[in-house]
Amino acid sequence: MKNLCLNRYSHNYLLSLLVVMTCSSPLLAQNQFNLNELQAGQLVLNLSATEQLSVDQDTLNVYIQYSAQGRNTSALQNEVNEAMREALEILDATNNIEYFTQQYHVYNMQGRNNQTPTWRAQQSIQMSSINTEALLVVTARLQQQGLTVNSMNYSLSSEKYEEVSDSLMNAALQKLQARANEAASTLNKSNAALVEVSLNGGNNQLFRGARASIAMDSMESMAIPVAEPGTTQVSLTVSARALLSP
Repeated sequence: MKNLCLNRYSHNYLLSLLVVMTCSSPLLAQNQFNLNELQAGQLVLNLSATEQLSVDQDTLNVYIQYSAQGRNTSALQNEVNEAMREALEILDATNNIEYFTQQYHVYNMQGRNNQTPTWRAQQSIQMSSINTEALLVVTARLQQQGLTVNSMNYSLSSEKYEEVSDSLMNAALQKLQARANEAASTLNKSNAALVEVSLNGGNNQLFRGARASIAMDSMESMAIPVAEPGTTQVSLTVSARALLSP
């Protein structure tokens, strides 16, 4: 057996990672390794690695609403209902756009000096699509129908997020295994196995704001809005215990 030689740096580094198994401590993972089952000469190493990637956002989200204001609540609601019915007919005839209605409100805008109160009725539609061009054209059509855009932004689709997360997880696991192998070699152990793994992922949405444009298309009375995607920073942290054996 060859002699084990550590310089001061690597010695201190490994001591900071090694856990002497006199008791167990819980980790955020299932199937925790039973520390009482350690054999002579075995050590457990706590490791973690974080991988991250900046990904272009692929989903456009548009929030649009119709609102009406007046003193007759029945007439206002009827106006909103008719406008929303026409809007949904337009959306029903369009492919590859997900949408749903939300936030139907009727509320009193209190008049001053005991004037007859004014009411406002409104309802919103949220639309999302990876087909940006189609959604922007539909948005312009709805604007022509009297609806108003509240906001536009880009996000990362769940499918793309899962794809990127899987790639980051594989990279992190390979990095952890490589570190465990290096530690085993340094400590003169013949085997290093990851026996407990936990994941902690997240994404940080970075929006480059979608904006209205005066660029004209075939629609003469309403310019088609323009939107530019930003990026999402997807990160994944993998923590693991590596079992080092003689």
